Amino acid sequence: MKKIAGLVIAGVASACFADMMGEGKLALEKKNYSEAANAFRISCESGNGKGCYELGMMYENGIGMAQNKYKASNLYAQACRAQEALGCSNMALSFDTP
Repeated sequence: MKKIAGLVIAGVASACFADMMGEGKLALEKKNYSEAANAFRISCESGNGKGCYELGMMYENGIGMAQNKYKASNLYAQACRAQEALGCSNMALSFDTP
């Protein structure tokens, strides 16, 4: 019974991650940067590496916010810890870029 409950909770959490990522991507396409950043932040704080990566990209490139490579690097590291490969590669590149 505990396994079933765990699977249900995991499924609901995955759906929430996907919803926030979708909202973030849609907001980014519409150039609603504050909404995109908020959706990616929520996704990231919930443990979704893709959300951390996307928010890191916004910080690195100054999309809708002041450019902050330090925050971007930290978000990439967080994405990498969540097993997001693009986060790992961007984190490594960020150490090589002034």
